[in-house]
Amino acid sequence: MPDKLFRLDGKTAVVTGAARGIGRAVAILFAQAGASIVVADRLADQAQGVAAEIIEAGGKAVAIGGDISLEDDVKAICDRAQAEFGSLDILVHSAAIFPKYDFLEITTDQWDAVHAVNMRGGFLTMREAIRRMIDQGQGGSVINISSVSGEQAVVLHNAAYGASKAGLSNLTKVAALEFGKHGIRVNAVLPGGTATEGAREATVEMTARGLTMAGPIMSPGRVPLGLMGQPEDIANACLFLAGDAAKAITGHLLTVDGGFLVS
Repeated sequence: MPDKLFRLDGKTAVVTGAARGIGRAVAILFAQAGASIVVADRLADQAQGVAAEIIEAGGKAVAIGGDISLEDDVKAICDRAQAEFGSLDILVHSAAIFPKYDFLEITTDQWDAVHAVNMRGGFLTMREAIRRMIDQGQGGSVINISSVSGEQAVVLHNAAYGASKAGLSNLTKVAALEFGKHGIRVNAVLPGGTATEGAREATVEMTARGLTMAGPIMSPGRVPLGLMGQPEDIANACLFLAGDAAKAITGHLLTVDGGFLVS
């Protein structure tokens, strides 16, 4: 039946950055689809709240705090999935930071901080999840939340973030090629402008430093569908890639941007 193509019953999904925004929307939707959820985020209290929300609705979830730029924290997150639910079948890597800096003023420390989370964190999370999927011998699905900013310049003052997401998109393709023989599919979802708490906070913070939010995506008519993305839009795309509906898809970058990249 068609609905079974989008069910995740019996699967365990680790969702990073799941305390709010896109990660939270993914965690809640996947739980509704039948998956057991590991709600992972450095915002441990908020992660606990998301897990409690899932459990209250009749789902299965545990929360764990951790910083994905730290190897031991990533290992602990993946170990928790197997300890609590017996497997790690799906990874949705949503955790990221996206401060905006003037290209000529960004410091090496600021640059490294962005890449520590967005690139090293992405690599570590994928590596540890894929290791466990291989050991389990039952395949798996990895979905990275990359960005249209990794494909082209979208807004000003975004060099560090854009470069990190370009790297994550490439890493997605590399892993898809290398681990397909194990039945592990690796794809990415590329949001355009999306209304999240983190995006709002980044705009407020950059404005306080005298920077202006500007660039192609802010121009009239550049988003053909004329809408601002919502976290649920990204979660829906992730659900498609996670289950049997996408069993023949790997190495794909699925853009969810209202048409921005074609405008």
